[in-house]
Amino acid sequence: MTLLEAIIGFIAIVLLVGVLVLARLAVRIGRAADDVALVARSVAELTPVAREFIESGRAELESLRLLTSTTTHVVEDVRAISGQASAATSHLLRGFESEVTDRYRALFAGTRAGFDVLRRLWSGNGSHGSQSVEMDEFDHLHK
Repeated sequence: MTLLEAIIGFIAIVLLVGVLVLARLAVRIGRAADDVALVARSVAELTPVAREFIESGRAELESLRLLTSTTTHVVEDVRAISGQASAATSHLLRGFESEVTDRYRALFAGTRAGFDVLRRLWSGNGSHGSQSVEMDEFDHLHK
């Protein structure tokens, strides 16, 4: 065997090993390609579902925005109404308290004046020339 034959034999063995390595690599690349195709099909199947889910989410978000806007307007209306009701109630209470207080004052002033008149009659001082302080108060309240 000559050196040239040995080199050709060595090259033949290296080529054979290279072909075997390339064959195994091709098989692995084929499997990887099959896996990629499977994933691509899964993604293709999920894409319409994902789109539908996204569109549904957008629709729900828009509904939520509309509901929030409506709720905000309702809350503003309720605040305005409650403010007006509070003001009206305060006005009514002030008017009622004022009216009740004025009536009680008038009642007490009238009672005092009546007792003053009775006291004068009982004491024999039936003088009508001077008025009592209570009568002045009574007159003052009704002017």
